[in-house]
Amino acid sequence: MTAETPIAADPSAPAFCTEHSAAAGEPLAGWGAHDAATVLIRWPKAKWRHSLRIAGGMDGGVRAAIARVVAAGRRVNLIDRKPYDGDGIAVFLMPEAVRIDIAAAELPAVLDAVGGEPSRLDRFRPVPVAAPLVLCCTHGKHDRCCAKWGFALYKAVAAEAEARGQDFDVWECTHLGGCRLAAGLLVLPALRKYGRLVPADAASLLAAEARGHPYVPRYRGASTLNPAAQAAEVAALGAVAPAGCYSPQVAELGGTGRARRFAVTVGGRVVQVACRPGQVRSYGACDDLRAAKPLEAKEIWQAEILSVGPGGDPAR
Repeated sequence: MTAETPIAADPSAPAFCTEHSAAAGEPLAGWGAHDAATVLIRWPKAKWRHSLRIAGGMDGGVRAAIARVVAAGRRVNLIDRKPYDGDGIAVFLMPEAVRIDIAAAELPAVLDAVGGEPSRLDRFRPVPVAAPLVLCCTHGKHDRCCAKWGFALYKAVAAEAEARGQDFDVWECTHLGGCRLAAGLLVLPALRKYGRLVPADAASLLAAEARGHPYVPRYRGASTLNPAAQAAEVAALGAVAPAGCYSPQVAELGGTGRARRFAVTVGGRVVQVACRPGQVRSYGACDDLRAAKPLEAKEIWQAEILSVGPGGDPAR
């Protein structure tokens, strides 16, 4: 397993689900899943509620259009920042990687055009996304951890992006999943997801992403991989990080029982990794902790590096 620096916690009396998860030894690797088809809607944070996509000030037409988008298989999140450099509403579509700036009254029509023929969006003048989007979950009305750790992270990442010359487009965002792994962050369109970030990570995170590499110490694994393969990927990246992190390719080689073996090709080297299932018990959210609900059993994958060698046939 890759080394992490968990948030300090008193395991005897955790006050937040993030503290409890860290104290329980829950790893980040294996929790990188996220929907590739996404709609992001800029909506004032003051109007966010518990839902990740429905907020105050949305009329019935907007709510119905969002429901249709979700039913068609797209995730919808709300984003915001201050100051906001626009008069209307910004809508981002992924994986198309386009931005549409519209008046509020046009939002239902834009949402109904999503997922159809690309030409249906032409009248709304979509433009290519100019810089990677960095979404920091600050959704405190969904979970307290995202307010406590997420907003401090957002401020640090936004300041670092400004110092770099705005080569990243940084936003606050509603629920990204895994509140117990706060502070959480997602980079689009690369679709790389991170957890337990702290403000001191901001510079290293953006430096790695600017090179097209994951920031390994807080990386949760590629969203396209299953949890065991994510654990293998993160372990392999940690093993060869000094050689660079170049689009790792993960191949499953089989296994015995529930244990699984992988070959991860990265930076011109092949890392063989064994992954074995385990279990931790932690809270899924702060509401569960405060309500003293039973701990949830979560399956985790423990990765062990078997070998690191030059590129070639990983099965040999």
